[in-house]
Amino acid sequence: MSFTDGKPFTATEAQCKGPWLGRPNGELFRCFLCGHKFEPGDVVRWQYTNDVSGAGGIPLVCEKCDGPKEVIVEEMREGYAAVRGRYWYFARALANEAGIVAALEAEERNR
Repeated sequence: MSFTDGKPFTATEAQCKGPWLGRPNGELFRCFLCGHKFEPGDVVRWQYTNDVSGAGGIPLVCEKCDGPKEVIVEEMREGYAAVRGRYWYFARALANEAGIVAALEAEERNR
């Protein structure tokens, strides 16, 4: 499994229960396009998109959503546009929630 090799891998129990994107217990071990929460045995792939301007990172994709890089990048761009446009309030609320959660976690670590 590598961020850059683009090869599919099979999700393990450890990966499904591990920390992802700063959240514990596999909470965010999900397909970046459809939200499928990966389970042991699922086929997962990192789609390397850091070489595409405005692509938004290196998404994890499930078998159903996997496809050519250009299609995945376009779907990510459409999703970002929807969040910044029509769903701006939810994006703001989630960002605020993430800030509050981070502050609470930092406070807990400092005890």
